[in-house]
Amino acid sequence: MRRISSLFQWACILLMAVACTETDGPSPDEPGGEKGYTTGKVTGTDGSPMSGVKVVVDNTMFYASYSIGSSDEKGNYKIQLPKVGTFMASAHILKRYNGKEYEFDLHPDVYEEFSIDGAVRNFQWKLTGKRPTDAQGYYGVTIEVNKALTSGIYDSENIEFTLVPVGNLIDGSKGKTLKMKHGKPYTDDYGKLVDIPLGRYRMTAYYNGEAGKMPLKLRKHFSDDEYDSELTIDFEPETMWGNNIAFISYTE
Repeated sequence: MRRISSLFQWACILLMAVACTETDGPSPDEPGGEKGYTTGKVTGTDGSPMSGVKVVVDNTMFYASYSIGSSDEKGNYKIQLPKVGTFMASAHILKRYNGKEYEFDLHPDVYEEFSIDGAVRNFQWKLTGKRPTDAQGYYGVTIEVNKALTSGIYDSENIEFTLVPVGNLIDGSKGKTLKMKHGKPYTDDYGKLVDIPLGRYRMTAYYNGEAGKMPLKLRKHFSDDEYDSELTIDFEPETMWGNNIAFISYTE
């Protein structure tokens, strides 16, 4: 009787193990690893699948040697690997916004090389956040802050900038009002407002000095425009790390 009970318990354990194996495996919409291939899924800022996204597998052992694929309607992609090499995968999209075209690098869930055996690399479009390495900066856009020649403000880290979205952001989502100061002296972010979701903004600025809060005037840097209390910010497309940037200057 005890033997029958023990056999019944083992049978239950076996059935549970099989059920877990079937449940935990990759679903048809989320491809698992396949030997000799790079596979994965590409999603948007809201987590939904993105189709037609270019995925590049770069052979790091051979110069200018790479394979290219694109995601399907479910966001999945599959790229066959060469027989020799080590590889890094990346994904990129181009988006038009207010008459300009911007390039974005998508965020990889794993940022490391892989072998000819293949790997799974999933990518997501992010409007903000740190890139895989510090040297690459942020996914958000940058505003470089410059002092006008006539300005007597030298502690610009005490200037607070307010950015109010004008319309939706580049991904179609609704933006938020941002209150920002640039980075502290002797840091990489000094003189820069960083990691801003790409959109169009109305900017105002106040200097918090010893005399209290004082409104500032702004204009686009490198321009002959008059300084004004409010400035509309549009970002210029850049190619280095996919960063997009705007330049402004301030005065009292």
